[in-house]
Amino acid sequence: MSQKLIKTETSSHNLRYLLIIGILVLSFSLSFMLRLQPLDYGFELNEFDPFFNYRATQFIVENGFPAYFEWNDDLSWYPHGRDVSATSQVMLHSAAAVTYQAFGMNSDLYDFSIVFPVVVGSLTVIVVFALVRTIAGTTAGLLASLFFAISYKVRQRKSISRKGFRRRDFIGIWSLFMGRRPVSHITDRTFSYSIAIFEKR
Repeated sequence: MSQKLIKTETSSHNLRYLLIIGILVLSFSLSFMLRLQPLDYGFELNEFDPFFNYRATQFIVENGFPAYFEWNDDLSWYPHGRDVSATSQVMLHSAAAVTYQAFGMNSDLYDFSIVFPVVVGSLTVIVVFALVRTIAGTTAGLLASLFFAISYKVRQRKSISRKGFRRRDFIGIWSLFMGRRPVSHITDRTFSYSIAIFEKR
């Protein structure tokens, strides 16, 4: 009888995990497909910011990080030029360059720059699930990942669209969610330690 109960519990746990994985795959797929919709209008970068971010990433790939931090872009802010590392999104350019060098596989940097925010933006649904799960449980985490995947305002900032090409928002949201858990963990431990010291007094 006990063995049957163990088998039943094990199978229910396995089914639960499969269901979670299935919903996360669905969230990622929805997010990815929705962000690719503007491909109907062409596989191109639009607006000024995405082109500048692409050019900054290209500069890192071709010249390295030391040159990037000393780069004064004479094609911007005439007549004195622009100190790029002091006045732009260094983390965005660095993350894109490192990711391209690691996973680019001889692809064109321009094409990679178009797809990069779509992939990272879609992966954020998993980070959202992990974050919300620690706060409100698994069901809330799955719902949050689905809502995040289909949210228009989020997609607008992290898709192949007029506003989504290589903007800084998608990497900022990713970093925000990734950094939230360790920070909250440290805060909880510090708070518990402070309470323990207060009680001893």
